[in-house]
Formats: sequence, C-alpha cells, structure tokens
Amino acid sequence: MAQSLNYKEGESIQFKIKKLIELAENEEYYVLEDNSGQRQLLKAEYYKNYGFKTGQNIICKIDHINCSGKIFLEPEHPFYKENEVYEFIIDSIKKSENRLKETVFHINSTDKTGNTATCITENIPENNIKPGQKVQYKIERIKKGKLYLSIINQSSEGKLKPGRYYKFKIEDVKILKDEIKYYILSDKKNRKYLLQYDFYNRHNFETGQTIKCTVIKYGSNGYPVLEPQHPYYKTGKKYIFEFVKQEKDFKGEFTGNYDIVVKDIFGDEVRFMHSESVKSKEKTPKKILCSVHGIKKGKPLLVFVKTL
Repeated sequence: MAQSLNYKEGESIQFKIKKLIELAENEEYYVLEDNSGQRQLLKAEYYKNYGFKTGQNIICKIDHINCSGKIFLEPEHPFYKENEVYEFIIDSIKKSENRLKETVFHINSTDKTGNTATCITENIPENNIKPGQKVQYKIERIKKGKLYLSIINQSSEGKLKPGRYYKFKIEDVKILKDEIKYYILSDKKNRKYLLQYDFYNRHNFETGQTIKCTVIKYGSNGYPVLEPQHPYYKTGKKYIFEFVKQEKDFKGEFTGNYDIVVKDIFGDEVRFMHSESVKSKEKTPKKILCSVHGIKKGKPLLVFVKTL
C-alpha cells in the first residue's frame, strides 16, 4: 500500500544517512531514510560542521512544509537546542528598518560551529549592550544550521502563542518597501502584522474587517507567521479534489516521491508530495480524496487518501 508523506511541521523523526550525492556542481545532499523507508534529501552545505557520516542515525525536525507540499528538514544541532538558554559574546550590533519601516536591531554573535547567530529585536535592553559583552540568549529557532536568538530578560508578556487563533483588524492594503502588496493587520494592542495579499485574494477580505488567524510559528525575523481561517477547508477533514497531473519530483530519482497536482475549490492548482504513483495501468483518476492536515499561504496541505 502506498504511504502518504503525512509529516507535520514541528515533529521530530529519526532518519538514517544512506549516502552523500551530488545533484549539481558543488551542490551535495545527504539522502535520508526514515523507519518506514521514505526518503528525503538534506542539503549538506549548511551542516558541514555537524560531523555527519554515512550510516549514522540522526533526528530531524520537520521545520517547514511549503504550500507545494515540499518538506524541509532541520537536524538536531550538535551543541544547541531550541528553547534552551546559552551565553554568547556580542560581535556586532546593526540597525535597520523592517518592512513597516520600524527600527530593528540585529545583534550578532558567533556560535560553537563558527556560524553567525542573530538576535533581531525592536528594543535594545536597558543595560545598553555592546560588542564584547556577554548576553544570555534563548534559542528561538535553528534554521539551515543557523541560530536565531532572543534576549531572555526582554518581556514576552502578551506574545502570541503558536497554534492559537486570535482576532485581527484589517487596517489597510499597501505595497511596502519590498514592492510586495500586503494586508496590514492590527491586534487589540495595536501591534502591526502582515499578510501577503496575493495568497489571500480569494478570501474576499476588506479593509475594516475583523478576521481570525492562527499563529503557525515565529519566523527567523522574530515575527509571528499568521494564517487566516480558510473560507472552505478545515484541518482534519477530507475533501474531493479534481486530479490534474502527477510528475516525478525533481529529486524523485533518489527519494521515489511524486509531485501530485489537483485543483481546489477555487480552481487553483494545489501540489503535494506522495510516495507512490496515484495512477494505475488501467486509468488516470479524475477525482481523488485527500485529507487536509493544514493550511499554508491560503492553500490546503494535503495527504492522499484514495482515488475515486
């Protein structure tokens, strides 16, 4: 029986390193295999100082599943763990503006692997930290082997919690300094948030409207990643989708995975990964049944159930 790639963001899974391959010039990947035999690729350049070897078992977090269903892994760091506190020495402090033209500070340190670890904050602490000073940081996120930090004595009161739904008011629609169009949201404390307009133009949002969004996670920039309630799909429910096509994933030679394309309720294409072909020798399906295990950028994240 075919096995669906039903990994969930945030869960940790054990993989065995099967081999190291080169897909393009100077672009190496580890081929990883989980206990069920499903394979994934991990880009090697981010983890050169992790000491990985063929045959080794490693634990990886499902760090990210994009709106096309592609899975991105983050192996356990050899020296640090997320949500734990460590001491770092400040190398530099740089000031910049975020997309809302608010001032933010990038406080950089060096971790035990030689990578730059960054704390992005809107507020410099009262003790006026400076290069050479030691600071206690909490590891908020590890992504591509890089640490993203927060200063532990900064107040987290009122911080939005991942997995919960909150109400936001749509204040405006604007094209910001990155030349991308956004919905500008505000919460009850008048803190500002962004939703990229193109992902949600099917939701028929209007300025002045109050909407509910869940916090998926906190990004490496320190801001929460929001996802509005979908007007049709609900997580955990099964729906019928129009089958469009399937293609071998571009890494499928090594993973065996297929890229499945269907149409959603709006007629937009939705992609997801599956470990085997959904087509039989006799026919190509017109409809398939899928389970929705999440919503990302306005599109359902799907797990194959059966052909119809």
